[in-house]
Amino acid sequence: MSGKSGVEIGVENVARLQAYLDGLAAVGEPLPMRAGKPNMSAIALACGFDRQVLYKNPAAVALIDEIVARAPAREPEADTDPEEKPRSDRRDQRIMQLEQQLAAARAENAGLRERLRRLQHIEEHVTETGRRIANPALPSFGGTGE
Repeated sequence: MSGKSGVEIGVENVARLQAYLDGLAAVGEPLPMRAGKPNMSAIALACGFDRQVLYKNPAAVALIDEIVARAPAREPEADTDPEEKPRSDRRDQRIMQLEQQLAAARAENAGLRERLRRLQHIEEHVTETGRRIANPALPSFGGTGE
C-alpha cells in the first residue's frame, strides 16, 4: 500500500498531466488526437497513470477541456506508422472483449453468491429444526392424497 490518500494521488496525477501538457506546449507539439478527440490512452501512457484518471478526476478533465478549447489539436500527420492504427484497433477490440468477459463473470459471481446465501440459509434451518423447507413449486405427496 502506498500510504497516500486518494486525494493526494489525484493531485499528483493532475501535476503530472500539467507537466506533460506544459512540455507539449514548450516544444510546440499538438495534443495527441484520435478520431477528432484527445487520445486519452496516449496521454495517460505519457503521464504514467491509468486513462480513467482523465475521465474521473475533475481537475484532469478540466485541464484537457481547457487545452482542447484553447488550441484544438490537429490529427497526426500522414507520415506516422501505418501499422500503428491496426495494432491499436486490435488492442481496443481486445480490451472491449476482456471487459465484456469481466462483466459476464461478475454477473455470474453475483448470482452464485446469492444462490450460496440461500442454500446456507436452508442448511441452517435444517440444522436447527431438523425439518426441510417445503418448496412451493413442487407438489406435496405426503398429505391425505386428496
